Amino acid sequence: MEISHFIYVVFVVAILLFIGAFAVLVKRIALLKEQNEQQQKQLMSLEEQLLANQQELQEVRVGSIGMGDKIKALVSAVKQTVSQQEQLASQDPQSRLYQQAAKLVASGYSVEDLMHECDMPKAEAELIYNLHKQSS
Repeated sequence: MEISHFIYVVFVVAILLFIGAFAVLVKRIALLKEQNEQQQKQLMSLEEQLLANQQELQEVRVGSIGMGDKIKALVSAVKQTVSQQEQLASQDPQSRLYQQAAKLVASGYSVEDLMHECDMPKAEAELIYNLHKQSS
């Protein structure tokens, strides 16, 4: 009987070890499932963030295209302004003098002030004064 008793004890110990191993495996599987769920949530969050970043990038692209168009328009306007300045610079100096005198009259300068600032005779200063004082 001792042998059968020994076999019985070994069999019980084996069953207990099997149950213990099974319990450990069940706990490990539960832990792995929990980790998997957390990683799935994290993956979904990262995918949402990626989508938001892609949309923001698209908005930046559209905005940069608009800014490029605005910059081109500004460059064109600057070129046109430079061209106009060059034309004004090449104008007759006497014409520029009269333009300056007209601006001075609009600013409230007197005939004497025009004579002094623009270095012109009194008759000429009076003529410009009278012409531009009427239009002001």
